[in-house]
Amino acid sequence: MAMRRVLGKRIVEIGEGAFDDLLARHEGVVLDVGTGDGKHPFHLARQRPDQLVIGLDAAKDNLRKTAAKAAANPAKGGLANLLYLWSPAEQLPAGLRGVTELHMLMPWGSLLRGMLGSDPSMLRGLAAVCEPDARFLTTLNLHAWRPPVPEVGDHPEPTPESAVKELGPLLAAAGWRLDEAKYLDAEEIAALSTSWTRRLNSTRAQLDVLALTGVVNPTREPDPAAEPEDGHGDGAAAPAPGV
Repeated sequence: MAMRRVLGKRIVEIGEGAFDDLLARHEGVVLDVGTGDGKHPFHLARQRPDQLVIGLDAAKDNLRKTAAKAAANPAKGGLANLLYLWSPAEQLPAGLRGVTELHMLMPWGSLLRGMLGSDPSMLRGLAAVCEPDARFLTTLNLHAWRPPVPEVGDHPEPTPESAVKELGPLLAAAGWRLDEAKYLDAEEIAALSTSWTRRLNSTRAQLDVLALTGVVNPTREPDPAAEPEDGHGDGAAAPAPGV
C-alpha cells in the first residue's frame, strides 16, 4: 500500500525519497497507531520538535481537521515534524520504517483484538517497521470488559499482574517485550491528550485505564540489577503518557 498523507481535504502520496528526507531531518520516529482525530500526535509533535511524529488511522475523515492544522505554515501553528497517514494497522504503508517509539492508546475493534494477542500478524507487522529496542506504550480502556465487548473474546479483564503473566507471552511471540503494566491515575489519563479519553471521562465517574509499556524488537534482556527509578530493568525509560 502506498504511503498516503492526509492534508485536510486532500490526500497525497509520499514517495520513498521524500520519506527518507524526513527521517534524515529528525532524531527518531514516534508512531501513534489508531490515532483517531490525531490530537495525541499533535500534542507530541509540539513537545518534541526534534522527532518525526506520525499519526496513523484507517478512517481518513477523522483526521482531516487536525491534519489541515498541522500542514499549515509553522507561523500559523503548523508542525513540520507531523504526518497523518491513512492506513489500517493490518496493512501498513510501503516504506514506513525507522519507528523508535510506538503508541496505541485506547485501542478498539481490530486494534484491541490485536493488542490482546488475537491477531499476532498485526503485532508482527508493527514490529517490522520498528527499530531494534523501540519503546511502546499501550493504554487499555478497562470498561471494554464491563460488560465485555466482542473484541475482547475470551480474554478476562487484565490487571497489572495478569497482563504480565498472560499477555506478556502473547506479545513476546510477536517481538514485543512487556516490561510493566500499571493503572493510570486521573492526571496520567488526562496527559494522554486524546479526545477519546476526554469523551469517556465525561460519561463516567471514574475511568479505569491499564498502561502497558515495554520494548519492540528487544536486543537484550532487562537487567534487574540495573533497575532505574522508573522501575524498568533494562535501564531505558518507558514512554510517559502524553509526553
